[in-house]
Amino acid sequence: MKHVFGVLTILGLTTAPALAHHAARHKAQHHARHSVRSAEPAQAQGFTANASFYGGGPRRYEPNARTANGEIFNMWDMTAAHRTLPMGTRLLLTYGDRSVIVRVNDRGPAAWTGRSLDVSRGAATELGLIERGTGQVRVTVLGRG
Repeated sequence: MKHVFGVLTILGLTTAPALAHHAARHKAQHHARHSVRSAEPAQAQGFTANASFYGGGPRRYEPNARTANGEIFNMWDMTAAHRTLPMGTRLLLTYGDRSVIVRVNDRGPAAWTGRSLDVSRGAATELGLIERGTGQVRVTVLGRG
């Protein structure tokens, strides 16, 4: 019986550092997956987003369709949907040689689409995104307003 306890003690002493390393690595990976990324670095330098537009679809026929912040959706307003930027954030979007300022008032697009920004039909028309449907836009965060 002493021999069994001795083997278990040796196993415990040799595997404890490996288990501690595994636990720390798992915790770091979990934190990286589930932490909310701050928009601070993006505010200083801007970022590129794969953008699409919405408006003219099912919501066009719903006279009182609401955005995530409670406003009535107007596809001709200069607005945008983003998953994490605060509501009311103003963005300068540049696509090719065209630019427009939009205000975040909705959430989206869905993560599985591969896009990170949806702009209203009005903003997409000003940018020239209507023909292609999607495009890489340069985003500069102007602040809240």
